[in-house]
Amino acid sequence: MDALMAAITGEPLPEEARRDPAFLAEHRAAEADVVLLKDELAWLAEALAGDPADSKPVDREAADKEARPAPEALAPGEPARPVPPPRPPRRPLGAGRRPAGTARPPRPPRPGRPTGPRRALRIALGSLAGAAAFVLAVGFGWMVTHSAGSVDDSGAASAADRNGKASGAETGPSAGLARELACSRLVVEGRVAKVEPEKSPLWSRITLTVTRSYKPAHGPAEVTFQLAGGAQPPPRTGQHVLVTVGAGRRNASLWAVGDARVAVNRAWITEALPQSRHTTCAPGGSP
Repeated sequence: MDALMAAITGEPLPEEARRDPAFLAEHRAAEADVVLLKDELAWLAEALAGDPADSKPVDREAADKEARPAPEALAPGEPARPVPPPRPPRRPLGAGRRPAGTARPPRPPRPGRPTGPRRALRIALGSLAGAAAFVLAVGFGWMVTHSAGSVDDSGAASAADRNGKASGAETGPSAGLARELACSRLVVEGRVAKVEPEKSPLWSRITLTVTRSYKPAHGPAEVTFQLAGGAQPPPRTGQHVLVTVGAGRRNASLWAVGDARVAVNRAWITEALPQSRHTTCAPGGSP
């Protein structure tokens, strides 16, 4: 049963799901997301339904007529008095300057920026989009994590089946590394003492002063082996190296140069070495 769909539809959880703590936690998280989305939708509906208060337009001409004083009544035969034109208002001293302490009048809104109901609508739509994106992200993440968990479970089951069919044979990266060491006759670390060209230009003869022998556990103080001509970095005297040579072979199968690379290879060798003592090298498995 899907926890997100159960939260959306509001269906009661079966008894088996209620006994699963992980499923209950996911179901509660999904319910919280659904409640958040419902709140955002309700707020959007209120913003869309609310209309600004109706305001009637004011008739300026009628207002001017009402505010203008009525002319005085004239006696019969008396000529009408001429009405003097209104005086232009005088400009007060210091006009154009804003008195100290007075606030600047607010600027009109910029053109193109909605105000009032339109702005509220945009905010509501933005909030709704954000809430929807949040819910989708949560649902997608939930699906991804559950899909990954299902794949891991099925992979583990398949690995267990393969192990059962292999009659207890060890598998995995550690077994492969142990098998590689089991198929090596020489695993040593040391300094390059001599580099000699072979008759064939494709090979060089390397003499190594051993500082640590992994296989055999107590090896000679100096060993020799062949190295391919294209090995990188090229061999030279004084290099700190770690090499492995396969059983029945003379050339190095591993050529690690420098303290950093030697340390990396030393780590997996020391970890896989105990298991390699109990691992059989299959025919053709020599590195």
